[in-house]
Amino acid sequence: MAHTTIKVESSIRDRLAILAAEKNTTIAGLVGEFATHTLTQSERDEQVAKTLEVLHALSGYAPDPEQDRTADDELTRRLGSAA
Repeated sequence: MAHTTIKVESSIRDRLAILAAEKNTTIAGLVGEFATHTLTQSERDEQVAKTLEVLHALSGYAPDPEQDRTADDELTRRLGSAA
């Protein structure tokens, strides 16, 4: 397996080392875990589309963009008041 170097500020490297140690792994392992488990925007968009398809198939619910915005705003408001 080929390796590469990623340049970051020393403060970021130090923080990554602490985080890796807390997870009993290396910085490379930490970065690999992050890259493996973090969805790209296109992957998130695909999951949203699939979820909406299932929601519509099961319940007939098909929110329009305005309903989506309203729901997002309400969720943000509720999460903000819980913090």
